Amino acid sequence: MADPSHLQTIHTWESVRQGSGLDWRNQPEVFKRYPPGFPAVDLDRLPEIREFLHSCAGITARRTYPGGAYFLRVQPSAGALYPCELYLQARDLEGLADGIYHYEPLEQRLRLLHRLAAGEGIEAWTATPAPVRGALLLVSAISYRSSWKYGNRSFRYCLLDSGHLAGAVEAAAALHDRPFAIRTRLERDRIDAHFGFSPGELTMALLCCGEPGKGTVRPPAMNLPEVDGCGGVAARNRFIEDHYRRIGILSGCSPRTRRQPYFLRGTDLAQAIGTRRSIRAFTGRTMRRSEYEALLRAALLPVTTDCDEPVRLLAVVNRVDSLEPGIYDRLTCLRAGDLAGLAGYLCLEQRLAADSGVTFFFLSQGRQYLPLMLKAGLMGQRIYLAATALGLGCSGLGAFYDRETADFLDTEAMVLYAMAVGR
Repeated sequence: MADPSHLQTIHTWESVRQGSGLDWRNQPEVFKRYPPGFPAVDLDRLPEIREFLHSCAGITARRTYPGGAYFLRVQPSAGALYPCELYLQARDLEGLADGIYHYEPLEQRLRLLHRLAAGEGIEAWTATPAPVRGALLLVSAISYRSSWKYGNRSFRYCLLDSGHLAGAVEAAAALHDRPFAIRTRLERDRIDAHFGFSPGELTMALLCCGEPGKGTVRPPAMNLPEVDGCGGVAARNRFIEDHYRRIGILSGCSPRTRRQPYFLRGTDLAQAIGTRRSIRAFTGRTMRRSEYEALLRAALLPVTTDCDEPVRLLAVVNRVDSLEPGIYDRLTCLRAGDLAGLAGYLCLEQRLAADSGVTFFFLSQGRQYLPLMLKAGLMGQRIYLAATALGLGCSGLGAFYDRETADFLDTEAMVLYAMAVGR
């Protein structure tokens, strides 16, 4: 059965043609800044930590337009709105005091929010309260940055964007030889309260890039003030707030603890992280079958998480050497035929889905909506990096006609996401 928030955020032909346009007077900022009373930590003197965090969530390009500029990061975001924020708990990281920090990607620095006392840690708000030696990264999403443009549908984008950020951290961990695991079983209400998050800043996941130790920790004795992350223009969205509280309560989770080697290494991985972009148009040239298979291998690697949910990939193969056009489950053709035009129509008449070599659709019948959407975003980040390493273009497509797409794919599952890859 589809999650209620998924059912209530579907696109139809009629719905995407409604709306009153954007309120440019209330466009949110995309950087959260803590006041100067919180000490700044210059990462230039800590090059290993600086490079690790830059690989996780750093800025890779600046684009200017009349009246302003926007910044591209190692991970994509719907509409380049970047709702996600990253917080670091450091324990036994060389050169950095044990504490809880906020990462400022534009300045490449940290703000110390709370110095950890002995025996404290945010691990206390997880299902496994043993101390972690190394880095713990907390991902939040400031919903108004996305809902300003996308309304209630932005709830999906906040989840997928958080998954992309988790995928970026997974890649950074592989590049910098650190552990990686996702924790979603969190006491979100307590984290939100102690971090001073407004109702619109949503705790998504905790990313473990350190080694668990013995014993348990107690919660940090901190009560941070609320700090606006939108430039003073945020408006509350009760739909998002209510569904966030509901999906944040997890039960009956199936953990996956065994981590497999990442699909990229060394220079290839570093270059892919630094040069990843969302393509605007494809040439329509054919992909190689080996490239398609490499994308599948990357996406379908197991995800190390405390709450695994099934996410299935179906592919509309448009132009892949030695594969007949049609709908595929991996290498099995489920329905043959030239379906490129229909795929483009279903993705809100976007040529990317029609001109691609392959357009992937992510499906799930899982019960836990938050972990499965995070997983879909993480898988999407892997496809981006694999495509970049292969010299292919890639674009995530979070907008599609939901019911028509499910009918087209002949599935009862939720359609979570689409991604177009090609030349």
